[in-house]
Amino acid sequence: MSISSISTKHAFRLSKHPLSNLSIYVDNGLIVVNKPPDLVCQLQARNEPRVAARNNLNTLFQKLRKDLLLLSDPYPVHRLDKGTTGSLVFARTPHQARGLSQQFQQRTVEKTYLALVRGGAKSFESSFGEIRAPIAYNDGRGSLDISEEGLPSLTGWEVVASSPVAPLTLLRLRLHTGHKHQLRIHASFCLKTPILGDSLYSANLPSETILNATHLPENRIFLHASEISFYRYRVTGPNKRFRLGVRAPLPMDFLTICQDLKIQVNRADAKGGIFVDGLFVEDGKLPDVGGYWTQ
Repeated sequence: MSISSISTKHAFRLSKHPLSNLSIYVDNGLIVVNKPPDLVCQLQARNEPRVAARNNLNTLFQKLRKDLLLLSDPYPVHRLDKGTTGSLVFARTPHQARGLSQQFQQRTVEKTYLALVRGGAKSFESSFGEIRAPIAYNDGRGSLDISEEGLPSLTGWEVVASSPVAPLTLLRLRLHTGHKHQLRIHASFCLKTPILGDSLYSANLPSETILNATHLPENRIFLHASEISFYRYRVTGPNKRFRLGVRAPLPMDFLTICQDLKIQVNRADAKGGIFVDGLFVEDGKLPDVGGYWTQ
């Protein structure tokens, strides 16, 4: 579908992200929020300089405790880069935190991202593929490295849609290994299509065609953790284990750029939702685990 078919009222709701309105899925063991840009995924000690309240994980936890009537702070089980938006999972109990952390360690958690990259349809020899390119780091910045120091890194990619009016493409990226900045490095150095807004791995400005067609916010990288999926367990029944997928709605500025550059975005990516074993849950409810979609 075209994002123009999303109502203005709904689009405005997606664009706002006060910390109290970020949760998108809740059940008896975990919480998933739609992380806004600039939220730092690290708790701050009392002696550390304070960041703005809207960018503060401590403040987010205070809001979640109030809104969801939690008895204690949630437990972080993974992180997203400061500029990355999308699905961010917290456990509600130490037991659930250990279980989710184990799934991350065993690599049974699946993570899919959406990214706007600087390159048109002609930038890609095919519509999908895999990147196997080792990464090494120096002073926090990554680069491709085929030496023994390089960490094996695997990224799957798929072209979702390209703009017919400017060199910009929407990619779906699957993170098979979770190294720092992996998607940004592979997009820039392997595909030769840097993620829009990524000044660390591309010194060049976007083309005039892009700049003339839309407004680009400052210090904003257009990388969105679209969906995260992992195993959950029913208390009863013959098939207790199931794969739960939570897809976070795209931010409004991301959708606006797609609209301005005539990039088609499907409804599920725009609005988000929950999935069980790959099937969309129409009513947004999972009574077996006390789960519900909050949007």
